[in-house]
Amino acid sequence: MLAVSDLHVRFGQAHILQGVSLSVGERPLAVIGRNGMGKTTLCGAIAGLIRRSEGAITLGGERIDGLAPFRIARRGIALVPQGRRTFPSLSVHEHLRLVSRGSRARWTIERVYETFPRLAERRRNGGTELSGGEQQMLAISRALLMNPRLVIMDEPSEGLAPVIVDQLIGVLRALPTEGMGLLLVEQNLRVATEVAEEVAIMVTGRIATSMPARALAEDKEAQRRFLGVSAGGHH
Repeated sequence: MLAVSDLHVRFGQAHILQGVSLSVGERPLAVIGRNGMGKTTLCGAIAGLIRRSEGAITLGGERIDGLAPFRIARRGIALVPQGRRTFPSLSVHEHLRLVSRGSRARWTIERVYETFPRLAERRRNGGTELSGGEQQMLAISRALLMNPRLVIMDEPSEGLAPVIVDQLIGVLRALPTEGMGLLLVEQNLRVATEVAEEVAIMVTGRIATSMPARALAEDKEAQRRFLGVSAGGHH
């Protein structure tokens, strides 16, 4: 579905992404790593928000690198950005109406409200009147309502209460059955290893290694060496 080949991104003299290659097929792929390793830059480059310096990005075998972000979105990529980026002048319901594909789509506004009842309760509130967790639910829902071919999620569990995180894991694990690909960027090791079967570890702008999620979840030494975390969070 998605293929990233030898991707480089430079900001002036800073070489942020240094030859990143990865692919996402029918099963979710999780990318994890410490802060400052280039994970958010990778998400932005795929979505067209950050210009790549070298390399190729294809979706369904067609090149998308170099396209404007809105054209990449129209090709079927939806991004849940880190930081949520909700509009202060729009209510929850207006946010959702902007991207809704109608009642015949798999994800509808009604389904969003059933999945995240808190958003239904806050449907008339503006984007900045929501808590951080509520804004995150809205950002996730906004992406799902596009019913895309591929969803890129940058830290989707950030700011969510544990009970909502558990609910989110269930939603993400079901996406492949609905024909959606998923590239999941996470700091929460439990979310990454429970959603994806394969995990790519990013270190200083490169994919240092890839391994089965189950193997990483059980390998405490690899967690400490690559991530400085344990399954319960940061040391």
